[in-house]
Amino acid sequence: MMRSPRSSDQEALALVCAIAQTRDARITAAALTNHYPAVGAQLQALGVLTRVGDEAAVTSMADHDDSPISLVRSPDGRSFGYFSPQAGWVTAAPGEQTVFALDFEALLPKLLEGLDCALASRPVSLVPGLIWEVGAARLPGRAARVPVWVGRRLSEPTAWASFLEQTRQRPAPGVRLVLSLTPEAKLPKDYVSGHEIIAVQSVIDASQELRIDPQILAARLSHRRDDGQPVSMAADGGSITVRGKTYAFTGTKQRAIIRYLFEAWQRGEPECLTAAVLEAADSGDQVRTLGKAFKGRTDWREFIKEERGRCRIDL
Repeated sequence: MMRSPRSSDQEALALVCAIAQTRDARITAAALTNHYPAVGAQLQALGVLTRVGDEAAVTSMADHDDSPISLVRSPDGRSFGYFSPQAGWVTAAPGEQTVFALDFEALLPKLLEGLDCALASRPVSLVPGLIWEVGAARLPGRAARVPVWVGRRLSEPTAWASFLEQTRQRPAPGVRLVLSLTPEAKLPKDYVSGHEIIAVQSVIDASQELRIDPQILAARLSHRRDDGQPVSMAADGGSITVRGKTYAFTGTKQRAIIRYLFEAWQRGEPECLTAAVLEAADSGDQVRTLGKAFKGRTDWREFIKEERGRCRIDL
């Protein structure tokens, strides 16, 4: 029987994701000591959080203010601190300004330990500090390996734009899995052709620290993310869900047609020239209608309308 994740494991992963959301993936010793003493020590012991230096600012505890306060040398030159209107001179505690950073070279192999990714121990940086390629994962129930990227700060517009640019430069070979350190609720709802974006927090192993569960991940990859839209498509283009009903397609050309129409619908330009759709799907000169392209089945007519040389997803 699978047990629930230990609260310390949940808190540790939550802290990892929170730090990963910051610009430099850093946190001060003062913040760890005051807010996350136990899980901070846990992450340091795992080698995931490492000291990278000192910062000339701390959080004012005397004035109950969370804003950073610049440190200056004391009048006697023996210590650093700041002047508080409420408490006068406040000496910064030793080590309070120490800065820790996520060590992604240590973190990523721990997260991916159960996925058998070839590059897990030496990730390839696609966008420095933001997106990594870690090879192809072997997942339960899938004959072929699935290419995997890991990304952080995907809710931040600049990082998201960098991610989209990478998908354009390196199109997905069927389907690519993107493991996000950005929590599920903050992920963009945009459909990215050929990519399934899944938050690490939603697929963590219930019994080991910071380890993704292959079974949970495989199950998530097999089902579309519910984004509340009337039309959703699986990342590999193998199925489309319209008004709650799912239609699966196995043929390469049929999948290409469905994907073309879905992406047009997403852009707000649903009506397409049938000839252009068939050409994009490489259907051949003898196939001039969707009826011929979908020969042998009629259920596609339930959500696609074709007339006068044009076609669209029909809601």
